[in-house]
This record gives sequence, C-alpha cells and structure tokens, in this order.
Amino acid sequence: MKKIFAVWATAALAALGTAHLAPAHIGYTNRNFGALLVGAPASSINNQTMSSAFGWADATDADWGDSHRGRFFRFTLTTAASVMVTVQRNASGTGTPGTFLPGISVYSGLAQRANNEGLDQGGTFRTEALAHDGAELSVASRPAGTEGSFRSLVDFSIGNDDTFNTAGDPSSGILIPARLANFTYIGHAADGTSDNFGSVPGIIGDGNADGFVAATFHGLAVGDYSLFVGGANYAAQLAETTSPFPTYGVNVSVQAIPEPSTWALIALGAGFVGWRTFRRRNA
Repeated sequence: MKKIFAVWATAALAALGTAHLAPAHIGYTNRNFGALLVGAPASSINNQTMSSAFGWADATDADWGDSHRGRFFRFTLTTAASVMVTVQRNASGTGTPGTFLPGISVYSGLAQRANNEGLDQGGTFRTEALAHDGAELSVASRPAGTEGSFRSLVDFSIGNDDTFNTAGDPSSGILIPARLANFTYIGHAADGTSDNFGSVPGIIGDGNADGFVAATFHGLAVGDYSLFVGGANYAAQLAETTSPFPTYGVNVSVQAIPEPSTWALIALGAGFVGWRTFRRRNA
C-alpha cells in the first residue's frame, strides 16, 4: 500500500554560507506545465534528470541547501483548485538505476526571468539575469555558512546579478538591477521514511522507499507556482561529494482537480495551514 498525501493551504499563504556551491541558475526551460485546467488530464514531463540523490533532503536541515541539486518546474492556476503532483523515477541518468527516491516541494512564486522579464535596449530585448545561490543578494539574504539559498520545508528567497548595458561589463552601467525572488512554501511530500530523508522534524514520508511519491495540494489560489523535485536520500551527500554529480531520471505529472466544498473543508479542519491527512491506495 502506498500513501498519497493531501496537503491543505489557506487562501492567504502564511509565511512561515557558501560551502559546496555550484553556479546554479534557476530556470524553467522545458519544465513549464503551463495553465492547468480543472478536470483536464494530467500533464507530464518525463525527460528531466535530477543532479544528485540528496538535493531535496539536504535542504531540510539547518544549513539549507543548493538549488542546483534538483529541478524547478512551474504551473499556473487561472481558477482556484487542488493540484495533484506525482513523481516516479525512471531509468535515465548516470546514477545507479532503481535507487533514486524523490522529494517534492510546492511554492507560490516564480524565479527571475520566469515570464521573460527584461527591457528593450534600442530595439534589442535584454532579459534579466537568472537566479543563483552565489549571487551577492542570495548570500546576503541568508545566514553565514549555509550551503545555498534553497529550503525544502519553509519559505526562501534567492537573488540574481545585475544585468549590464554591455553584457559582462560592469563599467557600462546597470540596465536591470539585481533583485530577490521570494518563494512562499505551500507543502511537501517525500518518498520513504526517516531512514532515507533524515530525522529533521516536520518531514512526513509516504512510508515506502520505492521511487514514487504523490501529493494533492488543496486550497491553491489563482497564481503562479514553482515545484521543486530533488533527491530524498540525505546520506547520499556523503558519497556524492563533487561535480559532476550523478543524475537520476524522473517522470513528473501535475493535474488540477476541483476543490471540495467549503463545508467539507471546514469539517476537515482545513483552516489550519500545513495540516495533512493521508488516504491509501494500491501502489
């Protein structure tokens, strides 16, 4: 039997170093599910690989995590809905087949340049710089000694660099100033148990480390959302220590489903942010 998470969120989404940093840049190329229509079939992206087996789990602890150790996907809601997310490992990638254990987190908000943000420069459109953990704003906005800006279980922010009038030339002046992008945590789900994702309080696993995890996120308002997928094997960072990290393939799908009635939500106590229930199905 395999657990499927149900994660509830209120309409008002309440806000809840530098070691091992890679030149990570957050983008959504080939990872944009677009606008989800309630009742439409699930939309899948099956051609992506995760860099490392530990990226999601490592970002649950006190020294945060590197955003490069997983992948950001995005989707948009034009009407309020529940969204079901499923992740299944596949056989692609350079890592050992049949070993990847996925963890997922959903956030309200998008990274820089998600909507082709930029400025026209004399007839040439210049997009702003992508976010990364090593940007000055990123480093300044987190505690010293952290491994990166990414956090799996709470809100986080990440910055980008200035975009100069002449690319790569600071003396040419700033065309687009660097800025922070804010991600508001909605909820998470992890494959397996604390034996693989670690003992950090607040992590709820599905109880079966089989390469599959699913969760339904309820009460999502109209807006843009980011989905992070990464490895939920905390101890793997002891073996996977240097770049290039092994990669692991995943099939990721999302589907918008109708919200339960307001009365049903009240009966279930959905006014409490972060409350979780489980329903079971055959794996």
